[in-house]
Amino acid sequence: MSDDSLFREVDEAVRQDQLKKLWDKYGVWLVVGAVSIVAGVGGHKAWVYWKSEQSKAAGSRFIGGITQVQEGKTSDAIEVFKSLADEGPAGYRNLSRLQLAALYVKEGNKAEAITIYDELASDSFAGSTLENFAKIQGASLKLDDASFEEMLKRLEPLAITGDPWRHSARELLGLSAFKNGKNDAAQRYFDVMLSDQQTPANMRRRAEMMLSLLVQAGGGSGSGAN
Repeated sequence: MSDDSLFREVDEAVRQDQLKKLWDKYGVWLVVGAVSIVAGVGGHKAWVYWKSEQSKAAGSRFIGGITQVQEGKTSDAIEVFKSLADEGPAGYRNLSRLQLAALYVKEGNKAEAITIYDELASDSFAGSTLENFAKIQGASLKLDDASFEEMLKRLEPLAITGDPWRHSARELLGLSAFKNGKNDAAQRYFDVMLSDQQTPANMRRRAEMMLSLLVQAGGGSGSGAN
């Protein structure tokens, strides 16, 4: 036997001995680890499948609710959207809350609609677009009853230059100021609407109309142009 062959056999024996020692010490845990990995992969696939099926089921229920609205079955639709708002997947949960609020408005139940919009407006998981949309909708329902100070608290952060909701926020604040006798503040918001080149044409026309009313009412007579 050559020296090279001897060294190879000795090296192989040492490796086998080391492997036996490793198996004796860790063998069971190696098997458990392998099984855990397989179970983890299988569990993830099962979870993805379950989520997909849940989403499909929620989508069917949501469409069914929309159909009921179109058929005039408002009470039935409300029950569907209530259920989805409570236990549906996140996306359908928020969409169902919006549908519920709209149906409550249609039914003349502003208080319930405002509650839903306020909940969405403070829900950080809803996303900024939905949060701010809910703020606008809630504020529009509060316009007849809220003080100008409350409307400022709700909307002033959205009325800044560059915010995508600024046009609606400014219009609502201008209307609230006018309603509460704060003509200086009202004029300021409507002037800002006219100076913003991106203000939609229909809103611009309404701002011009309100400024004309302010002139007729003796604009600038109010206080508190915050």
